[in-house]
Amino acid sequence: MKRKTGTSLLELTIVMIVFTVVLSAVLLLYVDLSKRSQVALSNVEKYSELFKVDSIIQTELSKAGPNIGKITLIKESESSPARGLRYTVSIPFVTGKVTKQFYFKDGKLKIWEKVTQQVDFTDGDDSLEVIDSTLESGERVIFSTTPFDNVDVEFESVGGGSVFYKITLTTPGGVEIHRSSVKLINVK
Repeated sequence: MKRKTGTSLLELTIVMIVFTVVLSAVLLLYVDLSKRSQVALSNVEKYSELFKVDSIIQTELSKAGPNIGKITLIKESESSPARGLRYTVSIPFVTGKVTKQFYFKDGKLKIWEKVTQQVDFTDGDDSLEVIDSTLESGERVIFSTTPFDNVDVEFESVGGGSVFYKITLTTPGGVEIHRSSVKLINVK
């Protein structure tokens, strides 16, 4: 008796069912992996912006010196939180002192400097205004970043040779708050 070669309809149906189940499982895994990848990428982008701002603050304030004299928090108005710092610096081999202001305004971190004057610091006044576009004679912006979207910076306190600050990132997914500090090495 001769045996027929080939596949029967039943065998072909079983193969198709197994193939469909395996393909469906692979597609479900791919869709799940895609969703998780999008969430992870979104978090990376969100924290990238936050830590880029933190890195700039850390870097610029770490460079403040070599000898910081007075340092104070500054505000845009009486009721607003402190958006920056004003400090004096003695630079070796340069006569006189330099006043610098490191501040956050309109989504940008900026630093301006000028030759120190008595009016730069008023005793007990924590409501000094942030100077931005109306620079006076002798003042110049020496550092400015591109605008950061959805970021807010608030300097909380200065004490013990450290500056404490808070970065708030607002996204559609919620609000992230990052607190940090910088140790100023050469504070008098």
